[in-house]
Amino acid sequence: MNREKVIQTYVCHPSVIAVVGASPSPGRPVSGVMAYLADCGFTLFPVNPAYAGEKVLGMECTAGLTELPGKVDVVALFLAGKNQGAVLQDLRKLSYRPVVWMQPGAENGEAEDELRNDGFTVVSGACLMMTHRTDCAARD
Repeated sequence: MNREKVIQTYVCHPSVIAVVGASPSPGRPVSGVMAYLADCGFTLFPVNPAYAGEKVLGMECTAGLTELPGKVDVVALFLAGKNQGAVLQDLRKLSYRPVVWMQPGAENGEAEDELRNDGFTVVSGACLMMTHRTDCAARD
């Protein structure tokens, strides 16, 4: 699936998103993006082993992708490439292939190539919130 189709299908219409690197700290960029997406009707699942079992913006946080209660459309990565090892392993354990969205700062060229070779669609270096604001506004 190309980038435009991903945006049309999963960004311009509320979808189900696992937010890897979620944080309860309101000053973190991930918190602002999560609040925005939740306000726009997206279903979010915070993922961060440091906050597993805690509430992040009122949603229970899980330790990893394999612990999610159901399938997600998009896995949004809010962590640096050097910290993505466990997440990449979890992605490969899933029985389906969600879109992997690497937020700015989470770009990882080697992982992107590997994920694409494993059948994942990868979007890199774009912010979900800003993409929704700029690319979807004219479609509403």
